[in-house]
Amino acid sequence: MVVGIITQPLLNNYGGVLQNYALQTVLNHLGYSSKTVDWLPPKTPLYRYILSWIKTILLNLVGKKRNFVKMQKKYHRKKFVNAFIQDYIAKTTTNYGLSSGVLSNTQCLIVGSDQVWRPKYNPNISNMFLDFCKKKKKLKRIAYAASFGVDVWEYSPKQNKICSLLAKKFDAISVREESGIRLCKDYLGVNATWVLDPTLLLKKEDYQLICKEVPFCKEEYLAVYVLDENEKVTAAYEKEAISRRLVVKKFYADSKSTLTIPEWLAMFRDASYVVTDSFHGTIFSIIFGKEFKCVYNEGRGAARFESLLNLYNSGKLEEMREFSLNWLKKALES
Repeated sequence: MVVGIITQPLLNNYGGVLQNYALQTVLNHLGYSSKTVDWLPPKTPLYRYILSWIKTILLNLVGKKRNFVKMQKKYHRKKFVNAFIQDYIAKTTTNYGLSSGVLSNTQCLIVGSDQVWRPKYNPNISNMFLDFCKKKKKLKRIAYAASFGVDVWEYSPKQNKICSLLAKKFDAISVREESGIRLCKDYLGVNATWVLDPTLLLKKEDYQLICKEVPFCKEEYLAVYVLDENEKVTAAYEKEAISRRLVVKKFYADSKSTLTIPEWLAMFRDASYVVTDSFHGTIFSIIFGKEFKCVYNEGRGAARFESLLNLYNSGKLEEMREFSLNWLKKALES
């Protein structure tokens, strides 16, 4: 069976790329041929912006205030992401938007993980419920560790109606946060199972292979990996650095990122202590067995941190890993 993976666009997000790599690696280990659907948000034609701007000007002239629509940002994949994808991820050709054309020779589609079911990060949220697959009746639909990111419902009534109908067409649904079980039941009308983020399905040794060519750092340091630095985060890592007598090394994400993915993994491998507000930064601190301090990033979704850390502190991560792998295997086989 050929399995396609639908996730967030593979851009300059370390955790996003690695969760995709992990899921594809697990599928390959289970004996399936898998490909990631490489897609970017569809381009908005220039004339639509012009018409919108003209309408905004006219409305403002008659006293009805309206903000101008900003032009869509240009999506750019950095060289280090392209290099990693070329070496480690099997993907389709790049598509703008999601359509039935991505389904060629595919018998199963897996949606997940990385906040794929959060409207804030997916304006066309129905795409993440496979609305473009309506005519593919024999297609197996699976959600693996689909994440809402938060424990409150953020869908509009229209989105709720459309996505609840689409969710009922799935053959199996699992969510990344425990709170997602309730959201699926209360708002989508479907049952869901709680499983681990794909990155936690692999072990430390799997990631050590990726960064084995990166020289070990002999200097003891406190790694700071934060997405949104603020006074709370700064105070947290400065306090830890002083008490532990460690030099601080900051590492950046998204547009400010400079490390290759192997170098990013080595950052966790070699750190003496980690302070992070990143979900995947927290995960890789756990995978590499590091002491760490997680500062919740409320704006990006706190529910995922709470779910992960409650499980980690309970000492049941390994048990949950086996459960998650078995769930995925059963979903594919049934």
